[in-house]
Amino acid sequence: MTPRLNLSRNYLKHVGAHIVDVQCNESYSIKLSQLIRVFSGFLPDSIAQDDDNILTGDSDLIPLKASEYQPKNGTDGYIFNAFCCGQFQRRGKTYTMFPMGHVFLQKKVWRAMLMESQQRAELLVNATNQTQYLLSEKAPLSFETITLYGRHEFGKVYDQNMDKGDSAWYMDQIFCSMLLIDYRSKHKNFSVHERGRAERLDRAFPMNFWDRDNFNQFGDAHLKHDEILQEGNWRIFNKLLKNLFNGTLLTLFNDYHRQYMIIDNVVANHPVKP
Repeated sequence: MTPRLNLSRNYLKHVGAHIVDVQCNESYSIKLSQLIRVFSGFLPDSIAQDDDNILTGDSDLIPLKASEYQPKNGTDGYIFNAFCCGQFQRRGKTYTMFPMGHVFLQKKVWRAMLMESQQRAELLVNATNQTQYLLSEKAPLSFETITLYGRHEFGKVYDQNMDKGDSAWYMDQIFCSMLLIDYRSKHKNFSVHERGRAERLDRAFPMNFWDRDNFNQFGDAHLKHDEILQEGNWRIFNKLLKNLFNGTLLTLFNDYHRQYMIIDNVVANHPVKP
């Protein structure tokens, strides 16, 4: 485990986060981190019970306005920013492409979408004992489970090298959209609220646009990546953190940033030899 990863894990544990280790070859790490959200129904009961609601997230999306994320009365969940991504054709059908950023459903629904899927029915036809286990309601949240479905639906695309925006990049959105729409077609009384989003504080904006004391106009923030860690940018980013969190957590985040940058400088000055 790298020093930076170990540092991040320790801080996540400190704030009470649950960590699920899913092992895979490094070449699959990004696609797995995206697809695993579709398999939220297989989270251990020690983390979430069947009637608990699970809201997916992106690591670089921060909700800013709580009212935008409340469930609507009389519905079974919601899809945030549901109208962003157009449509796609697959398996002879036209599907709406939903983003994976924030999908809010009960754990048992996440699992049922897979249990009742056409993909699972096809996989069961020639399933071995091991495959049957991975296709069961007791399947582990693992690389093997995700890969079984992923290779079946996407074929060679699942195993190819992935670059941002290519055919493999959208596997999670495509798969989730198919499962959710197919599930809704079978359960006419199942209601999911499709909603838009408020104005976004976007990473495309220069840092001087982020340099403000009031963030009330924004519904969420799409974070810059490595750039945000630079000392001057981090001071600006602190204004957003201060707007969201109490002093204890703000101190914790700043301590994490300080230690992360120390490790980063050590790695930069003493790179590991191949």
